[in-house]
Amino acid sequence: MSNRWLFLCLLWLAGIISAQQKQDFYFYTEDDLKNVRISSQTDWGQRILSNLKSVVEERELHDLSIPTLEGGHGHHYFCPIHNTQFVFDWNRPQEHYCEACKKAWKGVPKYDWAWVNFVHAANLKYLTANMYLYMATELPAYAYKIKDMLLDLSKKYPAYIIHDRERKYTPGTSGKMYGQSLDEAVWAIDAARAYSVASSVMTDQERMQIEKGYLRPCAELLMNSRDKGNWQVWHNGAIMALGVALKNDSIIDVALNKPICGYRDMMKNNVYGDGWWNEGSVVYHFYPLRAILLSAEAVRCRNIDLYDQKMVNMFLSPIQMLYSDLSFPSQNDGWYGTRLVEQAGLYEVVAVRINDDNLNEVLALCYQENDRLAPEALLSGRSYDKMVSKPELESKLFPNLGVGVLRSGKRCVVLKSGPTGGLHGHPDKLSISIHDGRKEILPDLGTTAYGVPDCYEWYRRTISHNTVTVDKHDQKSTQGEIFSFQPTKKGGTIHAGGGSVYEGVNMERTLVLKGSVLYDKFIVDSEDEHIYDYTLILREPLKLSGAQNDTLPEYSRISKIKSTKGKNCLKFTMNDGTKVSIKMSSPSCVYQGIAPGLPPKGQREGEDVYPLIIRTKGKAMKVDVRWTLRN
Repeated sequence: MSNRWLFLCLLWLAGIISAQQKQDFYFYTEDDLKNVRISSQTDWGQRILSNLKSVVEERELHDLSIPTLEGGHGHHYFCPIHNTQFVFDWNRPQEHYCEACKKAWKGVPKYDWAWVNFVHAANLKYLTANMYLYMATELPAYAYKIKDMLLDLSKKYPAYIIHDRERKYTPGTSGKMYGQSLDEAVWAIDAARAYSVASSVMTDQERMQIEKGYLRPCAELLMNSRDKGNWQVWHNGAIMALGVALKNDSIIDVALNKPICGYRDMMKNNVYGDGWWNEGSVVYHFYPLRAILLSAEAVRCRNIDLYDQKMVNMFLSPIQMLYSDLSFPSQNDGWYGTRLVEQAGLYEVVAVRINDDNLNEVLALCYQENDRLAPEALLSGRSYDKMVSKPELESKLFPNLGVGVLRSGKRCVVLKSGPTGGLHGHPDKLSISIHDGRKEILPDLGTTAYGVPDCYEWYRRTISHNTVTVDKHDQKSTQGEIFSFQPTKKGGTIHAGGGSVYEGVNMERTLVLKGSVLYDKFIVDSEDEHIYDYTLILREPLKLSGAQNDTLPEYSRISKIKSTKGKNCLKFTMNDGTKVSIKMSSPSCVYQGIAPGLPPKGQREGEDVYPLIIRTKGKAMKVDVRWTLRN
């Protein structure tokens, strides 16, 4: 009898423990919710709530139904002529207006599929806005809005075909809502949070419908997806979030510990010792970093701490590459003009979880000239006073990334000669960019949308960067090297090599920044004769004496070309007062034309640039440039 009684007691206790464990799946603790409610009463919190209400109200002006058509690829929603994003119109799913063309593009299926992506994106913003509003106000109406949209999705999601950008099936990277598993994961990682927060107002039947119709099949899709780069980080983050929403530790374990593709191996193999993600781009650093952060947020409820020093370094390292206007150099793929304040939401979250004065200083820096509008700030419950002055950053070498930064006051010069950057890398070893303290006067253009021709015909070519092209061909994808880096209080010196980007050709560049003067020496030599094109991507045209109309058919995206021959020296003053003196070791032909420039963000048309090309034929080329930057 006593044994039977003991057995029943143990069974009862096991049931209680099991029930308690199931309740230990959450995204926000009671302290988090308390902070949200406290923050929402502040002036800045009220502004955030007002913005969130506007998102909800704007979305409700249009049909709230989930599309029955599968989405495509967002980078296809761009004009192929002007690199400009189409103007999204809720009422015209098959007409896509370009403000530069002044016309609507019709009859192109990939544009119609991409239109669906923008609906999905608006729906995710709607879900997220309602989630924060519900946490802040505790008004059930906001949770009901989440419930209704997810119920609609759960009834349509099973019918979506698994497809890629071209409506075919590609194992490992295809999606259902979208044309790629990456976008599927980005949507799911936040949708799972919204579901979890709003689930308290749902019936058991409604929760079962959403879980069986959307959460579980999405988790199964992503657990079968795999990639070596930032896609997999998003796969893992979404799988963890879905695992928490489904109260399933086995799903979470797949994302954490799967060999090679799991979170732990991805962090080990893709994050450099100097704190950078290995794709060598500011944009493609913060992009996976958001998934990494949300992964850590998801598994806190399972007593798994992913907030290690490696993650914190990923937040701190980019600060050392900032320009004085809080923008970043646009190396490799990424939108030109990316700014620190755009990442404030990420810093808000990590600053809550990690007690680090540096993170608080970053947020204070963001809010010195910008309003505090990221909804993640509601988790903080902390106010940031305006800073009296911006911190003085010093010259910095990132040895693993292969980037050196020289600073003199607000002036900044950046040299790039590291690893390839993978699929998002550019063939631009030894390229530089210059910021004079007010604006970037010698830019790295970054990239335009991947779905337009200029992406591959211009932005991802060597000639569109401030470096040397040999024999009119792009550099090979290989490792460069920074030989030495010597910082000083007013600048410093970088000496770097291009590695084996061209067979049999040695390329070296030395930069010396002294106060307002930059000395730039580029040496190329070989045992054979070659054509060397030294390029500077200028933001304004020059008046070349004796220039005649010319062509450079090998560089098809440079137009209206003029050239002047037999030059050993070239001097000019830019509109802002910057003086440039260029000396060539042998007579060279100088070209300048016009080319696609600073890529647009949203519907803004891009700014043209004016490539200056110094062409030398022979076994060697030496170019010495003196930049006298304005004070």
